[in-house]
Amino acid sequence: MYAQTAKKPNPLLRNGAYGIVMKGVHFCTRGCASLRGRNSAPLCCIKLDTATDLCCGYGEMLKIWHEAFDIRGLGVDICSEFIEVGKKRIAENAISGITLIEADIFKWQTDEKFDYVCLSGEDFGGFQNTIELLEKYVKPNGKLIIGTRYSKVEVPPKELIEFEGETLPLIEINRIIRSKDYYITSMAADTQAEWERYIMWSAKRHLNDLRKSPENQSLREWCDKWYDMYFNYRRPYEGYVTVVIEKL
Repeated sequence: MYAQTAKKPNPLLRNGAYGIVMKGVHFCTRGCASLRGRNSAPLCCIKLDTATDLCCGYGEMLKIWHEAFDIRGLGVDICSEFIEVGKKRIAENAISGITLIEADIFKWQTDEKFDYVCLSGEDFGGFQNTIELLEKYVKPNGKLIIGTRYSKVEVPPKELIEFEGETLPLIEINRIIRSKDYYITSMAADTQAEWERYIMWSAKRHLNDLRKSPENQSLREWCDKWYDMYFNYRRPYEGYVTVVIEKL
C-alpha cells in the first residue's frame, strides 16, 4: 500500500523516547530514501507493507505507524503487562492490522519476513549482535530501524559504561553497520530537550515507586544515583540516535 505522509496532524511528534524514534522514522519515510530506486515514487509517498517491533512494550510505535501510514504490524515483548495494556489500547482505538504477542524474542519463531524491523532502546550483546538479531526477520529488500544510545566522545567515561553497558561513538556505530554490508539511509539524533523528557519520564517512574515505599532505602539510593549519573555523565557524554539501515 502507499500512504501519503500522515493521515493525522503530528502523530509522529510524541514526547520522550517515542518522539525521538519516530522522528527518525519519519525522516526516512517521507522522502522515499532508498538505495534501490524507490525515489521514483511521488515525494512524501512510501510503500509500507509490514513492520515488526521487537521489545515493543505497549506497541505504541506500531500504533503511531498505523495512524500515520496505515501499515500492518507485529509487536513482540516478553512482558505480559505491556502486551495486555497494548492490546487494550489497540482495541479502544479500533485498530486492525496490528498484532501484539507475548514472547521471548530469543525463542520466538516465525516464517514471516517484514519490510521494516525495529528495535529501540535495547541491545543484545552489543550493537553488532542487535543487527544480526533483527536481520533474521527482514525481507531481502527491507530495512532495519535501530534506536540506540551513543557516546558523544571517542572514549566515554568508565562510569558511564558501567552504568549503561556498551555505549559507542557514532563513528564506531557506522563502522559496525558497514562491516555488516549495510548503509545508513536515514538518521536522527535527539535534541537535549527530547532526551531530557525521556530521562525525567523515567525518573518520575522511580519516584512514584518510592512514594509507595518510602522506607525502601535501596530504592531511594537508586533514585539518587539516577540523577547523579545523569548530571555527571549521561547529560555531557551520552545521546540517543535512530538509524535506518539497508543493503544495496
